[in-house]
Amino acid sequence: MILDVTRHKFSEALLTLIFFAVVISMAAIFVFPEVSNVIGGAEAPLAPFINSFRSSHPTMSGLLLGLIYIYIVLRISRSTVRVGLYPAVTLAAIPISSVVLFGSLCSDGYAILALSALLVAEAYGRLLYCFSPSVRPHYLFSAMVAFGAMPLIDTAFVPFSLVIPFIVIVERRTLREIVLILFGLSLPSFVYCYLSWLGGANFVECFMDMWAEYMVSSHLSLAAYLTLPRLVFLGVVLFLQLLTSVVYVTMPLSINAGVRDVWRMLQLSMVVLLVSLLLFPASSPALIVAMTLLSSIMLPLLFQYASLAQSVLAFILLIVATFAPIV
Repeated sequence: MILDVTRHKFSEALLTLIFFAVVISMAAIFVFPEVSNVIGGAEAPLAPFINSFRSSHPTMSGLLLGLIYIYIVLRISRSTVRVGLYPAVTLAAIPISSVVLFGSLCSDGYAILALSALLVAEAYGRLLYCFSPSVRPHYLFSAMVAFGAMPLIDTAFVPFSLVIPFIVIVERRTLREIVLILFGLSLPSFVYCYLSWLGGANFVECFMDMWAEYMVSSHLSLAAYLTLPRLVFLGVVLFLQLLTSVVYVTMPLSINAGVRDVWRMLQLSMVVLLVSLLLFPASSPALIVAMTLLSSIMLPLLFQYASLAQSVLAFILLIVATFAPIV
Protein backbone atom coordinates (compact mmCIF):
# COMPACT_ATOMS: atom_id res chain seq x y z
CA MET A 1 0.00 0.00 0.00
CA ILE A 2 2.85 2.41 0.74
CA LEU A 3 3.81 2.48 -2.97
CA ASP A 4 0.27 3.45 -3.98
CA VAL A 5 0.73 7.13 -3.20
CA THR A 6 -2.88 8.13 -3.94
CA ARG A 7 -4.00 6.09 -0.89
CA HIS A 8 -1.28 7.17 1.49
CA LYS A 9 -2.39 7.92 5.02
CA PHE A 10 -0.75 10.93 6.63
CA SER A 11 1.57 8.68 8.67
CA GLU A 12 2.83 6.94 5.53
CA ALA A 13 3.29 10.22 3.65
CA LEU A 14 5.09 11.76 6.62
CA LEU A 15 7.37 8.72 6.94
CA THR A 16 8.36 9.10 3.29
CA LEU A 17 9.04 12.80 3.79
CA ILE A 18 11.17 12.26 6.91
CA PHE A 19 13.19 9.55 5.17
CA PHE A 20 14.08 11.82 2.25
CA ALA A 21 14.75 14.77 4.57
CA VAL A 22 17.24 12.69 6.57
CA VAL A 23 18.91 11.36 3.42
CA ILE A 24 19.29 14.81 1.86
CA SER A 25 20.76 16.15 5.11
CA MET A 26 23.34 13.36 5.13
CA ALA A 27 24.08 13.95 1.45
CA ALA A 28 24.60 17.68 2.10
CA ILE A 29 27.02 16.97 4.95
CA PHE A 30 29.02 14.08 3.46
CA VAL A 31 28.54 14.17 -0.34
CA PHE A 32 28.38 17.95 -0.94
CA PRO A 33 30.46 19.46 1.89
CA GLU A 34 31.97 22.24 -0.27
CA VAL A 35 30.30 25.14 -2.05
CA SER A 36 30.53 24.96 -5.84
CA ASN A 37 33.50 26.89 -7.25
CA VAL A 38 31.84 27.31 -10.66
CA ILE A 39 31.40 31.02 -11.42
CA GLY A 40 28.02 31.39 -13.03
CA GLY A 41 28.41 35.02 -14.11
CA ALA A 42 25.43 36.58 -12.36
CA GLU A 43 25.24 36.81 -8.59
CA ALA A 44 22.14 37.77 -6.63
CA PRO A 45 22.52 40.29 -3.78
CA LEU A 46 22.04 37.77 -0.96
CA ALA A 47 23.89 34.85 -2.57
CA PRO A 48 27.37 35.69 -1.12
CA PHE A 49 25.98 35.79 2.43
CA ILE A 50 24.17 32.47 1.98
CA ASN A 51 27.22 30.73 0.57
CA SER A 52 29.45 32.26 3.24
CA PHE A 53 27.23 30.87 5.99
CA ARG A 54 27.25 27.46 4.34
CA SER A 55 31.05 27.46 4.05
CA SER A 56 31.46 28.45 7.69
CA HIS A 57 28.85 26.02 9.04
CA PRO A 58 28.67 22.98 6.73
CA THR A 59 27.15 20.59 9.29
CA MET A 60 24.58 23.10 10.51
CA SER A 61 23.70 23.91 6.90
CA GLY A 62 23.06 20.24 6.18
CA LEU A 63 20.80 19.90 9.22
CA LEU A 64 18.94 23.09 8.35
CA LEU A 65 18.45 21.74 4.83
CA GLY A 66 16.54 18.78 6.24
CA LEU A 67 14.25 21.05 8.26
CA ILE A 68 13.68 23.39 5.32
CA TYR A 69 12.99 20.36 3.13
CA ILE A 70 10.22 19.16 5.46
CA TYR A 71 8.70 22.63 5.62
CA ILE A 72 8.72 23.09 1.83
CA VAL A 73 6.93 19.80 1.17
CA LEU A 74 4.32 20.28 3.90
CA ARG A 75 3.75 23.94 2.95
CA ILE A 76 3.06 23.27 -0.70
CA SER A 77 1.18 19.99 -0.13
CA ARG A 78 -1.17 21.42 2.49
CA SER A 79 -2.44 24.03 0.05
CA THR A 80 -3.32 21.37 -2.56
CA VAL A 81 -5.59 19.66 -0.03
CA ARG A 82 -7.15 22.89 1.23
CA VAL A 83 -8.10 24.14 -2.26
CA GLY A 84 -9.21 20.71 -3.53
CA LEU A 85 -6.74 20.63 -6.40
CA TYR A 86 -7.58 17.05 -7.41
CA PRO A 87 -10.92 15.39 -8.19
CA ALA A 88 -10.57 13.14 -5.12
CA VAL A 89 -8.96 14.01 -1.79
CA THR A 90 -5.44 12.62 -1.57
CA LEU A 91 -2.17 13.23 0.27
CA ALA A 92 -0.13 12.08 -2.73
CA ALA A 93 1.48 15.52 -3.05
CA ILE A 94 3.53 14.85 0.10
CA PRO A 95 5.37 11.67 -1.03
CA ILE A 96 5.63 12.81 -4.65
CA SER A 97 7.05 16.22 -3.66
CA SER A 98 9.44 14.49 -1.26
CA VAL A 99 10.81 12.31 -4.03
CA VAL A 100 10.93 14.91 -6.81
CA LEU A 101 12.45 17.67 -4.68
CA PHE A 102 15.25 15.35 -3.58
CA GLY A 103 16.47 14.85 -7.14
CA SER A 104 16.52 18.56 -7.92
CA LEU A 105 18.09 19.78 -4.65
CA CYS A 106 20.95 17.27 -4.41
CA SER A 107 23.75 19.52 -5.63
CA ASP A 108 26.80 21.33 -4.29
CA GLY A 109 24.74 24.52 -4.62
CA TYR A 110 21.96 23.22 -2.40
CA ALA A 111 21.86 26.30 -0.13
CA ILE A 112 20.70 28.70 -2.85
CA LEU A 113 18.45 26.04 -4.37
CA ALA A 114 16.77 25.21 -1.06
CA LEU A 115 16.03 28.85 -0.26
CA SER A 116 14.73 29.34 -3.81
CA ALA A 117 12.42 26.34 -3.36
CA LEU A 118 11.34 27.74 0.02
CA LEU A 119 10.26 31.02 -1.58
CA VAL A 120 8.45 29.21 -4.40
CA ALA A 121 6.63 27.04 -1.85
CA GLU A 122 5.67 30.10 0.21
CA ALA A 123 4.50 31.99 -2.89
CA TYR A 124 2.34 29.21 -4.30
CA GLY A 125 1.31 27.83 -0.93
CA ARG A 126 -0.41 31.18 -0.37
CA LEU A 127 -1.29 32.09 -3.95
CA LEU A 128 -3.41 28.96 -4.40
CA TYR A 129 -5.88 30.39 -1.87
CA CYS A 130 -6.33 33.55 -3.94
CA PHE A 131 -8.46 32.17 -6.78
CA SER A 132 -11.75 31.92 -4.94
CA PRO A 133 -14.35 34.69 -5.26
CA SER A 134 -13.28 36.15 -1.88
CA VAL A 135 -9.54 36.64 -1.49
CA ARG A 136 -7.89 36.89 1.92
CA PRO A 137 -5.62 39.95 1.54
CA HIS A 138 -2.83 38.62 3.76
CA TYR A 139 -2.39 35.54 1.57
CA LEU A 140 -2.12 37.65 -1.58
CA PHE A 141 0.26 40.15 0.02
CA SER A 142 2.58 37.51 1.55
CA ALA A 143 2.65 35.56 -1.72
CA MET A 144 3.78 38.70 -3.54
CA VAL A 145 6.47 39.35 -0.91
CA ALA A 146 7.83 35.86 -1.65
CA PHE A 147 7.83 36.59 -5.40
CA GLY A 148 9.59 39.89 -4.78
CA ALA A 149 12.28 38.20 -2.67
CA MET A 150 13.16 35.60 -5.31
CA PRO A 151 15.52 37.82 -7.37
CA LEU A 152 17.44 38.64 -4.18
CA ILE A 153 18.30 34.93 -3.90
CA ASP A 154 18.79 34.23 -7.61
CA THR A 155 18.64 36.83 -10.38
CA ALA A 156 17.27 34.24 -12.82
CA PHE A 157 13.89 34.71 -11.13
CA VAL A 158 13.52 38.31 -12.37
CA PRO A 159 11.13 37.60 -15.30
CA PHE A 160 9.26 34.93 -13.32
CA SER A 161 8.68 37.25 -10.36
CA LEU A 162 7.33 39.95 -12.68
CA VAL A 163 5.19 37.92 -15.10
CA ILE A 164 3.29 35.81 -12.55
CA PRO A 165 2.13 38.81 -10.47
CA PHE A 166 1.06 40.49 -13.73
CA ILE A 167 -1.05 37.42 -14.55
CA VAL A 168 -2.60 37.62 -11.09
CA ILE A 169 -3.41 41.31 -11.66
CA VAL A 170 -5.17 40.39 -14.90
CA GLU A 171 -7.11 37.65 -13.09
CA ARG A 172 -8.18 39.80 -10.10
CA ARG A 173 -8.44 43.33 -11.51
CA THR A 174 -9.66 45.06 -8.34
CA LEU A 175 -7.86 48.20 -7.20
CA ARG A 176 -7.27 46.94 -3.65
CA GLU A 177 -5.69 43.72 -4.87
CA ILE A 178 -3.55 45.50 -7.48
CA VAL A 179 -2.18 47.78 -4.74
CA LEU A 180 -1.46 44.76 -2.51
CA ILE A 181 0.32 42.96 -5.36
CA LEU A 182 2.52 45.91 -6.32
CA PHE A 183 3.36 46.83 -2.73
CA GLY A 184 4.18 43.23 -1.73
CA LEU A 185 6.24 42.67 -4.86
CA SER A 186 8.38 45.79 -4.40
CA LEU A 187 8.80 45.53 -0.61
CA PRO A 188 11.80 43.08 -0.51
CA SER A 189 13.81 45.09 -3.06
CA PHE A 190 13.00 48.33 -1.24
CA VAL A 191 14.13 46.88 2.11
CA TYR A 192 17.36 45.57 0.56
CA CYS A 193 18.14 48.90 -1.13
CA TYR A 194 17.28 50.82 2.03
CA LEU A 195 19.57 48.68 4.20
CA SER A 196 22.33 49.02 1.60
CA TRP A 197 21.82 52.79 1.63
CA LEU A 198 22.16 52.81 5.42
CA GLY A 199 25.48 51.00 4.91
CA GLY A 200 26.74 53.76 2.60
CA ALA A 201 25.72 52.50 -0.83
CA ASN A 202 23.66 54.43 -3.37
CA PHE A 203 19.94 53.53 -3.15
CA VAL A 204 19.23 53.70 -6.90
CA GLU A 205 22.45 51.92 -7.87
CA CYS A 206 21.59 48.98 -5.61
CA PHE A 207 18.30 48.59 -7.45
CA MET A 208 19.89 48.92 -10.89
CA ASP A 209 22.63 46.42 -10.02
CA MET A 210 20.05 43.64 -9.78
CA TRP A 211 18.99 44.31 -13.36
CA ALA A 212 22.60 44.59 -14.50
CA GLU A 213 23.38 41.19 -12.97
CA TYR A 214 20.34 39.70 -14.67
CA MET A 215 21.75 40.63 -18.06
CA VAL A 216 24.95 38.65 -17.37
CA SER A 217 25.00 35.08 -18.66
CA SER A 218 25.06 32.45 -15.92
CA HIS A 219 24.86 29.26 -17.97
CA LEU A 220 28.10 27.85 -16.55
CA SER A 221 26.41 27.00 -13.25
CA LEU A 222 23.52 25.46 -15.16
CA ALA A 223 25.89 23.32 -17.26
CA ALA A 224 27.64 22.06 -14.12
CA TYR A 225 24.28 21.21 -12.55
CA LEU A 226 22.93 19.29 -15.55
CA THR A 227 24.95 16.10 -15.27
CA LEU A 228 23.83 13.01 -17.20
CA PRO A 229 22.15 11.37 -14.15
CA ARG A 230 20.24 14.57 -13.43
CA LEU A 231 19.16 14.81 -17.04
CA VAL A 232 17.73 11.30 -16.71
CA PHE A 233 15.85 12.37 -13.58
CA LEU A 234 14.53 15.52 -15.25
CA GLY A 235 13.51 13.49 -18.30
CA VAL A 236 11.37 11.21 -16.10
CA VAL A 237 9.74 14.21 -14.37
CA LEU A 238 9.12 15.96 -17.70
CA PHE A 239 7.56 12.82 -19.19
CA LEU A 240 5.20 12.40 -16.23
CA GLN A 241 4.35 16.11 -16.34
CA LEU A 242 3.42 15.89 -20.02
CA LEU A 243 1.16 12.93 -19.25
CA THR A 244 -0.42 14.91 -16.41
CA SER A 245 -1.13 17.84 -18.73
CA VAL A 246 -2.69 15.47 -21.26
CA VAL A 247 -4.91 13.97 -18.54
CA TYR A 248 -5.99 17.45 -17.41
CA VAL A 249 -6.88 18.55 -20.93
CA THR A 250 -8.59 15.36 -22.12
CA MET A 251 -10.35 13.98 -19.03
CA PRO A 252 -13.59 15.40 -17.58
CA LEU A 253 -12.62 16.60 -14.10
CA SER A 254 -15.10 17.25 -11.29
CA ILE A 255 -13.47 20.48 -10.08
CA ASN A 256 -14.88 23.98 -9.73
CA ALA A 257 -13.97 27.13 -11.67
CA GLY A 258 -11.61 28.42 -8.96
CA VAL A 259 -9.58 25.20 -9.04
CA ARG A 260 -9.41 25.40 -12.83
CA ASP A 261 -7.95 28.88 -12.43
CA VAL A 262 -5.32 27.38 -10.13
CA TRP A 263 -4.45 24.73 -12.71
CA ARG A 264 -4.17 27.36 -15.43
CA MET A 265 -1.86 29.41 -13.21
CA LEU A 266 0.35 26.39 -12.44
CA GLN A 267 0.73 25.49 -16.10
CA LEU A 268 1.37 29.08 -17.15
CA SER A 269 4.02 29.26 -14.43
CA MET A 270 5.73 26.21 -15.90
CA VAL A 271 5.77 27.89 -19.32
CA VAL A 272 7.24 31.12 -17.88
CA LEU A 273 9.95 29.16 -16.06
CA LEU A 274 10.79 27.18 -19.19
CA VAL A 275 11.06 30.31 -21.33
CA SER A 276 13.25 31.96 -18.67
CA LEU A 277 15.46 28.89 -18.61
CA LEU A 278 15.93 28.64 -22.36
CA LEU A 279 15.86 32.20 -23.67
CA PHE A 280 17.12 34.68 -21.08
CA PRO A 281 20.75 35.46 -20.17
CA ALA A 282 20.51 34.73 -16.44
CA SER A 283 19.56 31.08 -16.24
CA SER A 284 20.26 28.91 -13.25
CA PRO A 285 19.45 25.56 -11.57
CA ALA A 286 17.01 27.42 -9.29
CA LEU A 287 14.59 27.65 -12.21
CA ILE A 288 14.72 23.88 -12.63
CA VAL A 289 14.09 23.37 -8.92
CA ALA A 290 11.05 25.67 -9.16
CA MET A 291 9.75 23.73 -12.17
CA THR A 292 10.10 20.35 -10.49
CA LEU A 293 8.44 21.65 -7.31
CA LEU A 294 5.44 22.98 -9.25
CA SER A 295 5.31 19.78 -11.27
CA SER A 296 5.24 17.66 -8.12
CA ILE A 297 1.96 19.24 -7.01
CA MET A 298 0.34 18.49 -10.39
CA LEU A 299 1.58 14.90 -10.73
CA PRO A 300 -0.95 13.42 -8.23
CA LEU A 301 -3.64 13.95 -10.86
CA LEU A 302 -1.85 11.47 -13.13
CA PHE A 303 -1.47 8.96 -10.31
CA GLN A 304 -5.19 9.20 -9.56
CA TYR A 305 -6.16 8.35 -13.12
CA ALA A 306 -3.56 5.61 -13.56
CA SER A 307 -4.22 2.00 -12.64
CA LEU A 308 -2.74 0.59 -9.43
CA ALA A 309 0.09 -1.15 -11.32
CA GLN A 310 0.85 1.95 -13.40
CA SER A 311 0.82 4.20 -10.32
CA VAL A 312 3.20 1.92 -8.38
CA LEU A 313 5.51 1.57 -11.39
CA ALA A 314 5.63 5.35 -11.94
CA PHE A 315 6.42 5.98 -8.28
CA ILE A 316 9.22 3.39 -8.27
CA LEU A 317 10.60 4.97 -11.45
CA LEU A 318 10.59 8.38 -9.75
CA ILE A 319 12.42 6.99 -6.71
CA VAL A 320 15.10 5.32 -8.83
CA ALA A 321 15.56 8.43 -10.99
CA THR A 322 15.76 10.82 -8.02
CA PHE A 323 18.73 9.01 -6.51
CA ALA A 324 20.64 9.08 -9.80
CA PRO A 325 22.36 12.47 -9.19
CA ILE A 326 24.16 11.23 -6.05
CA VAL A 327 24.91 7.64 -7.11
